[in-house]
Amino acid sequence: MRRAAALLVLLGVAGCGGGSVVTPPAGPPATELRVGMIDYRFQLSAATLTPGTVTVVATNAGSTEHDVVLTEGDTEIGHSDVLAPGGQQTFSVRVTPGLPVHLSCSVAGHDAVGMHAEVAVATR
Repeated sequence: MRRAAALLVLLGVAGCGGGSVVTPPAGPPATELRVGMIDYRFQLSAATLTPGTVTVVATNAGSTEHDVVLTEGDTEIGHSDVLAPGGQQTFSVRVTPGLPVHLSCSVAGHDAVGMHAEVAVATR
C-alpha cells in the first residue's frame, strides 16, 4: 500500500511539469539570451553569455503568469515584468566576466518547485 501511494505521489509531481531547465544549445558566447518561461521551468537560448551588455528576450510560453529575475551573486541585474501567458518583454543587462548569472521566477512558489537556472558568462 505504501509503495502504491509513493508511486502516485511521484506520478503526480512528474505530471505537474515540475521545474527543470531545458538544456540550452552549445555554441559560442551570446549577446542575446532568449528565456522561454514554461510551467515551471526555463528554456534558454544560450549556455554562455558574452561579458558586457546582453539583450534578454523573456517570453511566457506557459499557462500561468511568470517573470524572470537575473542576479549575479546577491545583486539583481535585471528583471522582466510578471507576464501573462503569451506575453513578451525585451530588456538589457550588464553581465560580469566569469560570474554566473542566476535566473529565477519570483511568482509565489515557482522558484520552490524548480523554476530557476544558471547561465555562465565568458571570462572575455
